[in-house]
Amino acid sequence: MALSAKVLWPLFPLLLLIVVVCLTWALVYVVRRSSGTTAIWLQGGALACYLLAAVAAIASERGTMSANIHRPFSLLTQLAIALALFHVWKKDRSLVLLNVAAWAAILADTALHYLLTR
Repeated sequence: MALSAKVLWPLFPLLLLIVVVCLTWALVYVVRRSSGTTAIWLQGGALACYLLAAVAAIASERGTMSANIHRPFSLLTQLAIALALFHVWKKDRSLVLLNVAAWAAILADTALHYLLTR
């Protein structure tokens, strides 16, 4: 299989969907469990930053924005996920799994971009 954008393109929306579902599920989970305001803010911030990154990435594909404008939002998302993981590490296993799955999908997206530009 040749590594081309035509072949690997369907993976990008799938990874976006995985991240959005995991972060939304995690936000609903911390709100319903009353996990505290810190957990709610971290999960909400991660979801908001990722949605901004997704919108910026889609806009950059259409040529209306720079291709690099989504990167700061993605880095903020990863920082919020890392802080959320630090906050709930030994407290809630399912929340850790949701955040790890979201972070893994973000890193897989990054790896795909790297593979396609080489």
